[in-house]
Amino acid sequence: MSMVGILLLAVVVVGALAIGIALQDWRPRHRWADRTGRACPDCGGLRMRTVVSGNRLNGMLECRACHRVWSPNAAGG
Repeated sequence: MSMVGILLLAVVVVGALAIGIALQDWRPRHRWADRTGRACPDCGGLRMRTVVSGNRLNGMLECRACHRVWSPNAAGG
């Protein structure tokens, strides 16, 4: 291959990567991948349950690994 062919191939590859990255940012995230703010503040685990009770803990999240309870709306846990 000539030097022009190699340069053209490199430009096409870089352009394809740039388009792929732009499209990845444009598309919405899958529901299963949208876990921001849903990790346990203590252990980082993603297995949790919503507390259902008649007291002040109702609606909070509980980690199923370390049993920490936190508000899903509180910034920083």
